[in-house]
Amino acid sequence: MATAKEFVDRVARIDGVSGCLLMRNDGVLIGQTINDSEVYSTLLMISGRQAHDVMEKVGFSYCRHLGFSRRDNCHFYVFPILDNYLLGVIQHSDCSAGDMLDTVYRLIGRVSTNRADVISMGDEYAQNEKIP
Repeated sequence: MATAKEFVDRVARIDGVSGCLLMRNDGVLIGQTINDSEVYSTLLMISGRQAHDVMEKVGFSYCRHLGFSRRDNCHFYVFPILDNYLLGVIQHSDCSAGDMLDTVYRLIGRVSTNRADVISMGDEYAQNEKIP
């Protein structure tokens, strides 16, 4: 299992990613590579809840990602990971979104298929939290 910090660092190295943040579903921010995470954290929580509601009420079994377009083409994507985490990714304005998304999907797939139990720790240990 990778720690949250290792996972976030790995996502941040994907071509086309300009920054990312990882949050538990309870709202605790456990990893980030962006300086000003307040706006993105809020958007991540709201959209994560909305994705869950859409899946539940409409009957979809899974949501791969939600995307938010921005005028500067630095789009923001939200990825639910298992039932415990939300990953927010900011796209570079000059990259191929399809290639970037495919790479993020593959990395999340590796994490999700391990299906290991998540260790819940206090906030002070969040950066070292093990993720499946």
